[in-house]
Amino acid sequence: MRVIAGEWRGRKLFEPKGRDTVRPTTDRVREAIASMLEAARDAGIEGSRVLDAFAGSGALGIEMLSRGASFVQFFDCNKHSIALIQKNLDSLPGAAVHSRVQLGDVLAQRWHVQQMQPFDMVLIDPPYALGPEPAERLIAQLISAKMLAPGALILVERAQQSPAPKLSECSLYKEKRYGSSAVNIYRFDTMSALQN
Repeated sequence: MRVIAGEWRGRKLFEPKGRDTVRPTTDRVREAIASMLEAARDAGIEGSRVLDAFAGSGALGIEMLSRGASFVQFFDCNKHSIALIQKNLDSLPGAAVHSRVQLGDVLAQRWHVQQMQPFDMVLIDPPYALGPEPAERLIAQLISAKMLAPGALILVERAQQSPAPKLSECSLYKEKRYGSSAVNIYRFDTMSALQN
């Protein structure tokens, strides 16, 4: 695994030793995802605030930092994944300053907009076996807590045979398939949110 582009382009990342608990997004798919997110947001990735919700190795969130994201919040409920994310961040100059790594269930988090600024991007790559429910629950929680910025982008990686999540107050921007995986990008529809 390596950083694809940006400030740390080409830098190797530490990988999980076993594949039982973590399924890293391949370099090819990460590159495609980053390009889609860059194109979908008027300001690109530069300056964005990102939530990497089921972070695993942290490679996707680190790719966002390398491409100019101002802040990435990493969440994972596996302590080995958290240690790996921290190790990867510590190996990249300045990365730790623009990130926060948290051990815990992102779906049990109590979001408070007074303590944090809303996210411009949310990266959701839960274990495929869980289906669409984690993405649906997380986005509903973030909307309720006013933790999504106007026009925020939501990326969901899932098994191709799994149904795409139905995200309230969001519209589908793009869907792509890569082997056995599918990637959906949604945009938070602020007009719909204001009417509710």
